[in-house]
Amino acid sequence: MAIRIKAKTYGPFTTAIGPGKVIHVDTAPKQNIAITSPSTEEAGTPVDFMISALGACLALSFHHAAQEMKIDVGQVSVEVSGKKAEDLPDRIGSYDATVSLDTMPGEEECAELIKRAKARCTVSNSLNGEVTMKMAG
Repeated sequence: MAIRIKAKTYGPFTTAIGPGKVIHVDTAPKQNIAITSPSTEEAGTPVDFMISALGACLALSFHHAAQEMKIDVGQVSVEVSGKKAEDLPDRIGSYDATVSLDTMPGEEECAELIKRAKARCTVSNSLNGEVTMKMAG
């Protein structure tokens, strides 16, 4: 399995904070998200978005890996949580990701899918904390 690396630049993203501690981030030409700390019904925290980005990237990577292997898994859903480290510096020390599929392949194929998804997920490969991934069920 050869993974092709394409050079890509991300951003720039504009972040602004005003009265009320709500941060507005322009993430695409017509997309703006609100971030706050602590989280509210209207806005999540920066950590919420980082963990969500990890889940989205793992789901996309898993989907691409399944396509490469010519395995029809149906919908890919990833539930991700993070645990704060108990020492300094302040950070998320570990992440747990559970993958659910409409159609579950065999054990060996699942292991290979996880291996390929983790290898290609830019977000998980950019984090310092360990990312543990497993299949649901």
